[in-house]
Amino acid sequence: MRSLVLVLVASTAVAQTTDTTLVSFGIRETPTATSDQLVIGSSSCGTSRVVYWVWNQLGTQACNNMRIWATENACGNEPATGDKEYASVSVLLFRTVGSSGSFTVNIDELPGFEKAGTTTPCGGASTLTKEHKICASVPTALQCGLQNNTFTAASALRVIYDAQPPNAPIISEVLAQDKALKVAFSVSSDTTEVIPFIRPQGSTEYAQRPTISLGTGREVIVDGLLNATTYDVVLRAIDGAGNQSADSEPASGTPRRTIGFWGTYREAGGTDTGGCSSGLGLAPLFALGWFFRRRTR
Repeated sequence: MRSLVLVLVASTAVAQTTDTTLVSFGIRETPTATSDQLVIGSSSCGTSRVVYWVWNQLGTQACNNMRIWATENACGNEPATGDKEYASVSVLLFRTVGSSGSFTVNIDELPGFEKAGTTTPCGGASTLTKEHKICASVPTALQCGLQNNTFTAASALRVIYDAQPPNAPIISEVLAQDKALKVAFSVSSDTTEVIPFIRPQGSTEYAQRPTISLGTGREVIVDGLLNATTYDVVLRAIDGAGNQSADSEPASGTPRRTIGFWGTYREAGGTDTGGCSSGLGLAPLFALGWFFRRRTR
């Protein structure tokens, strides 16, 4: 079945497509993204999203307006009882290939959140995990007015509400650096960001540091610290829906001054005196080996 494309983006740009057969439509965080779903959390309650539709249908003709609706059920050719229908799109606006437009989806108005007599965002669904679908269909035919008119229907645009927070991070090691600490940790697979918190031991208040996007590494650097001062560190995880975990168990570390190779050499007994005096002995080689072992660690 040929279909229509709807694209959810965070900007005001109109999404376009180069696929003239239009296999599906889906939620997109950018016009070029490939994800067909949007994961939201309780922080999205009370907000709205802009959804862009793109008409690029070939071989058939639109015979009537486009209908767009949200449902908790499977998408059909038209809205069912209890579905949330949005304003229809005039057939005059999308008969031309490449036509596009947009409409607003209020998160609180999705059918799964509608509860009579409550004004709580998302119907008070603070711990709910639910999936909604946004659907669209258009009556089409090779020639409008024929008895065998059919529907060109979009596949489901999935809006997944997830209020389940990720597990708290586990700090495995804190390594001392010059005026900084390197914190190694592990997190659950749904974690996308971590927030470090740090305090000097003896203080009662943690200071929040900037949120760090999680790549392939599982280490963060907390810098701007004082050497020879012991700090407590905790981490908090954030998932793709914006849910925050509980704090990790605290771990501690003490930044220390980095003296470099020559500092290590002098501490090992070396001097700045030139020549090959016996006073140098094996100190340079010892210092070099000790220094690089420390760097490797």
